[in-house]
Amino acid sequence: MSPRTKIQFEQMRRSRKEEICSVALKLFAEKGYHATSIANIAKEAGISKGLLYNYFQSKEHLLSSIFANLTDKIMTLLNPNSDNEISLDEAEGFFDKFFQMLVENPIEWKLFFQISMQNEVLQLLLKETNNENVRNSQLLIVKFFNSNGFEDPEIALILFSSIIKGFTMQYCLAPELFNNEMLEKFKILLKDMFLKRRKGKTGKNAELNDSMGYILL
Repeated sequence: MSPRTKIQFEQMRRSRKEEICSVALKLFAEKGYHATSIANIAKEAGISKGLLYNYFQSKEHLLSSIFANLTDKIMTLLNPNSDNEISLDEAEGFFDKFFQMLVENPIEWKLFFQISMQNEVLQLLLKETNNENVRNSQLLIVKFFNSNGFEDPEIALILFSSIIKGFTMQYCLAPELFNNEMLEKFKILLKDMFLKRRKGKTGKNAELNDSMGYILL
C-alpha cells in the first residue's frame, strides 16, 4: 500500500474533526456542556483522550469549532463564491438553500439550539462575536443591507438574525407543525422583507458597533 499523500492526510484529519464535533454536539445537548468531559467525548468518538487533544486544545476550543462550523455553513450559503460581496441573487438563493438544509437536517440545528441556551455556552458564544471571521461575516451582511437601501443596516442585521434564529428553533422543536405551503409562504415573506430594495433611501456606513454583542446564529 502506497503512503498517504498530504492531501489525503488533511482530508482524513478534517473528516475526523467533523466526527468529533458531531459527537460533542450531541453530548453537549444531552448531558449539558458543563457535565460533558473530554473523556466522555473521546469514548463516544472511539478515540483516546490524547488523540482528541491532537485535534482540539480544550473543550472550549471544541465548542468554538462547532460554532465556527455553523457560521461557515451560513456564510457559504450567503456568499458561495467567497468574493466578499453578497449579491441580490446570492441573498435570494440563501433563503431557498437555508430552508432546504433545515428541512433535510433539523437534528444538527436542534442540538445546537439546545446547547446555545445553556448559560456557560452562551457566555462563550458572546465572546466569539469578537472573532475576526464572525465579525467579517456579519459586516458582509451589514454591507448588503446598506447597499440595498436599509436606513439602519445594523438593526436590519439584528432583525434578520432574530427572525432566522427564532423560526429555526420553532421548526426544529416541532417540524410537524409546518407543512410545505407554510414554509413557502414564510420564505416569500422573508424575501419581501429583506430583499426588496428601499427606493430613494440611502443606508448608513456599513460598520459594526463594538459595544454590541452580535450573534449571527
